[in-house]
Amino acid sequence: MKRTFLFILAIVIALTSLSALPFTAHADTEQYLKVGKDDVSLYADKLVPAALFTIPKTYYVKVVTLNYTTEYHVVEYNGVRGLVKIADVGSEPVSDVQNPYFTSQSITAHVNTCLYTSPSFSADTGIAANGLSLTYLGKINGDKGSYGSAVWFAVLYANELYYLHCSLTNDLDLLESSFTPVHPNSVAADASLPTETQEGSEDGENASKSFDVVRLLLIIGMIVPLLIIFALLFRPRKRKSATPRRDRRRYPDEDDYDDDYDD
Repeated sequence: MKRTFLFILAIVIALTSLSALPFTAHADTEQYLKVGKDDVSLYADKLVPAALFTIPKTYYVKVVTLNYTTEYHVVEYNGVRGLVKIADVGSEPVSDVQNPYFTSQSITAHVNTCLYTSPSFSADTGIAANGLSLTYLGKINGDKGSYGSAVWFAVLYANELYYLHCSLTNDLDLLESSFTPVHPNSVAADASLPTETQEGSEDGENASKSFDVVRLLLIIGMIVPLLIIFALLFRPRKRKSATPRRDRRRYPDEDDYDDDYDD
């Protein structure tokens, strides 16, 4: 009975300790490649690649398939899948990139302007662009039409890729290459980082170390009681010695003694 109680107690302690351990979800780590120069194009994912738009310098593309061909990787940029030339991006993938895409800029279309499926005035979708939330993806050259510029803006709307001629928007400042801000992770190892960024990195490392210490203490707190309980369960028992029998020669049977006395 005592062993059964101790065994049940050991199981309860083990389950309680395991439930107290911090839960960490393990997911596949996403890999990214850095765009380190100007005029890097994302191409349509086809046998004969056609450029979709240029990706802002110092930003990142998410890896889908490395070395899809001898010339291209399959990647994604802000949900748009395509091809990027191997020679145009970093050679070593990096993981855990925060805010890999340039998504802070929205495009504002003029009134009576529609979205286009390609940088051509013949690719009108009939979808009114004015008032929509359009995320800037990059630039590409296309039809000039009656305008002096051939530049179109690639935009993301409802998770689909569309185009707007730059002259049909209020965002002509995007035509300046210097407009796009430098991605903060592109200088992550540089001493010129702002102090608060460096401190944030140190805080993250300290938090990780603290987490490891707490986890270790919890594991020790689980193992030690279990070892004690199992030691009690399986320790050798002392065998009880049999009750010594009286030597009849030294201690005659009381009945025989009484009979002799009566005689």
